[in-house]
Amino acid sequence: MSNPNSAPVKKKSVFRPNGISGFAVATGVFLIEAILVALLLVADILPLKYLIAMIGIMILIDFGLLAMLGKGGNVKLLGMVISLVVICVFTLGGFYVTLTNSAFAKISKGWLQVERYYVIAAKGGSYDKLEDIKGKEVYTIKGNSKMYAEAKGKLISKADVSYKEVGDCIEAGNKLVDENGQTYDNLIFVSNGFYEMICEEIDGFEDKTKILHTITVKVKENNDKTDIDVTKESFNLYITGIDNFGDIEQTGRSDVNMIVSVNPKTRNILLTSIPRDSYVVLHSFGQYDKLTHSGIYGVDETLSTVEDWMGIDVHYYCRVDFSMLRRLVNAVDGIDVYSKYEFDSDLKPFHYKKGWNHLNGDEALYFARERHAFPEDKQDQTRIRNQQRVMKALINKVTSSKVILMHYGDILEAIEGTMQTSLSSEDISALVKMQLNDMSEWNIKTQAIDGEGSEQGTMSMGMGRMLYVFIPDEKSVADASRNINKVLYPSN
Repeated sequence: MSNPNSAPVKKKSVFRPNGISGFAVATGVFLIEAILVALLLVADILPLKYLIAMIGIMILIDFGLLAMLGKGGNVKLLGMVISLVVICVFTLGGFYVTLTNSAFAKISKGWLQVERYYVIAAKGGSYDKLEDIKGKEVYTIKGNSKMYAEAKGKLISKADVSYKEVGDCIEAGNKLVDENGQTYDNLIFVSNGFYEMICEEIDGFEDKTKILHTITVKVKENNDKTDIDVTKESFNLYITGIDNFGDIEQTGRSDVNMIVSVNPKTRNILLTSIPRDSYVVLHSFGQYDKLTHSGIYGVDETLSTVEDWMGIDVHYYCRVDFSMLRRLVNAVDGIDVYSKYEFDSDLKPFHYKKGWNHLNGDEALYFARERHAFPEDKQDQTRIRNQQRVMKALINKVTSSKVILMHYGDILEAIEGTMQTSLSSEDISALVKMQLNDMSEWNIKTQAIDGEGSEQGTMSMGMGRMLYVFIPDEKSVADASRNINKVLYPSN
């Protein structure tokens, strides 16, 4: 018989964890969930509908776990095991979100361009170290680059040299080694980009000379925000592929030049390829040169030159090196690319069949670089068409829902350190969020500047020295500009 005077017994809540261990595990779940949601809000890459759905799932999981942790025996043990699994999964999710924030920040920061300048002398001459050149005359190349000016100032402060200007890098190289192989006891001061060009053009230059001293110059590039909502307004993104591996900050020749015209409303993309040897007037110098040489003077020179020449606005740019393509293709388990020809790479032992080829990173890189394997009158056009095929295949692969979900971390790792862009991290996040929101396919079309090969002088290598150049067809340039504007502004 119950005692009417006894206090009522409180019924334990079914959602209250049982014991200290239950409380600890439940607290861990709640904490990691809160951290993950906070990170996602900061990253702003997950569409609202997915974020709400995820929070709803978290709440259901929490109620289920609390019910299990409120029990005893094996039910509680199972609840603790599941809780630990949930903590691990959400911790991994938080890691990927943090990785995303870090990657976006690194590729879109106000980045540095780095150039190395060399004091070079002939082997066997009277100069062996920096102290030997104090007060001496050094040959330099004419130019108004801010990086070159800073480098020359640094050398003066170290060795009190004086400068004598020559017209181009080959003339500078000939001050040490002439075209007959004769060496001279002089000094020259040139950038790494020009040094590589001199070594390519003057036989034996690298073997007959030595680098006495290196000066490194770092210049912060302009990264002003363009007032464009990239998810609603059209824009041009200029891709410049520099011809080196592993140091994205190092200036170099613009080996790949492509304008990516994006209309986010119509989901149309137009890839416009420009032959690297296009003979154009450089913006800052007012003289004809190969477009590829513009990269030696910095990405701003390349962009301004193309804007002048094609009469379009370039809203953003993206610098990539050879490592980026190779790593990104490998990150998505290869790409399928169509080849119009059967050919062997001139640079590596790769064979490509006519038709579809599944390519890994190295195979894709050398497929895009090949030129000499094709008929002489089609070398430039075939190479840029192949570059477009690689780019189109890569865009389609990377934007597919399956690849994004399975290789997201690999993709971020592939682009970090191999790409720099003037798109802000907010712009990149907005584009990712837009793609995740509906996973719509993009309609990708391609075009290329047409023209013909010729032999002309260039500003960088000397106007009197005949080199192969690509003379753009004026009608082709006008048509390309008009097609770009049709994609960007279809209602006009």
